[in-house]
Amino acid sequence: MKKKLSFNAQKQLSYWVMLIPFLAGFLFIFAEVYINSLRYSFMTLNLLPRGGFEQTWTGFSNFLFLLREEPNYLMNIQNSVAEMIMFVLFITIFSLFIAVLLNRKMPGRSFFRAMFFLPVILATGFIARADMQSMIIDAVEMRLGAEDVATAVIGTELFSFLDVRQLLFSLNFSPMLTRIVTIAANRIIDIINGSGIQILIFLAGLQSISPSIYESANIDGATGWEIFWRITFPMITPLVLVNAIYTIINFLTMPTNAIMLQIENYRLRPGGMGVASAMAWFYFLVVLLCLGIAALILSRIMFYQQKGTR
Repeated sequence: MKKKLSFNAQKQLSYWVMLIPFLAGFLFIFAEVYINSLRYSFMTLNLLPRGGFEQTWTGFSNFLFLLREEPNYLMNIQNSVAEMIMFVLFITIFSLFIAVLLNRKMPGRSFFRAMFFLPVILATGFIARADMQSMIIDAVEMRLGAEDVATAVIGTELFSFLDVRQLLFSLNFSPMLTRIVTIAANRIIDIINGSGIQILIFLAGLQSISPSIYESANIDGATGWEIFWRITFPMITPLVLVNAIYTIINFLTMPTNAIMLQIENYRLRPGGMGVASAMAWFYFLVVLLCLGIAALILSRIMFYQQKGTR
């Protein structure tokens, strides 16, 4: 008689079954690409007239070039990481706020859920054009070296740096908080565009909380504010970590990211494949470091509900 697997064993088996396509694709398709890219980071590659590459082993010269002779690379990494931190904060707060609203019973709830997920589906349509418009404005700002230049592009943004900043200054907001709010207002399209998946994840987590917990809290006289901070938020803290990791990876690997554009620029240069590979691998280590720090910080606030194994 065959022994029946326990529920936990069945779940673990199903996880591995779902991982098989990814593992097979990684081993038979992507592994060779990664290995060759790592090799190229230690080489100088030049195209031959009859096709192919001339490979010259140069050791760590490509990495030393990035750290010593390419100042824009480290500056772009620093700017990308700083902007990523703000985006993770903005998107997490925004997606959690929208998920809590969409979890409430209200007319047209399905329509609003679909509306917030549309940017993910239509990423190559009007949202892509909005992103390109934002990129053009950012390029103008970098060229002129002033935030207020965004006001010169009339009709291309929902908010103006100057208008929002003057309003916050009139309310005696601190300069740092004013800058954070104005950046969020200026990039509201990017925040909405990048929150679709996170909203769905938070919404799934909210719907998995047992209604009996809320009923018990209401019977005990808990307010809505107390219910959110003592029940809802602790129960979905693992999803905060999931969304933070997803947002970090998504933001730092976007094709419009300054580092990704710089890597692509070097890749297209004659003999620049080795430098581009070194850029990619060093950036990969930076992304891993960011993920590790985020996991270390957020793991301290996570709450896991203990369930019986019987």
